[in-house]
Amino acid sequence: MASPRELTTNDLIDLYSRRKKPPKLTVMKLDRETVLIEGDPAALEFLGRYIVAHSHGDKNDCGNGLDPRGAGSVWFTKDSTLGFYLHRLPCPDGMIARERLRKKRKTK
Repeated sequence: MASPRELTTNDLIDLYSRRKKPPKLTVMKLDRETVLIEGDPAALEFLGRYIVAHSHGDKNDCGNGLDPRGAGSVWFTKDSTLGFYLHRLPCPDGMIARERLRKKRKTK
């Protein structure tokens, strides 16, 4: 098997989805200041490798994420209320994720 550095996020999705029981994460707000990220060892390994793969990915693709009610929902338990969005800096267009969100909200 290739090391996490050599795999892309798409490679990891393919690799882990071939398992009999693909890993499932639970991500939810625990209290006002804490986010719970919960899973068995395979699920936490998947998340860790996903983050590492994104950090070493294509420099022109600075953002990637999974959502329990959208793209990537298969990786979450039904109890999940939050997804995650990874944004690697520097960003090719010079924006950080928060600025992109603000800009999108203003145009709606």
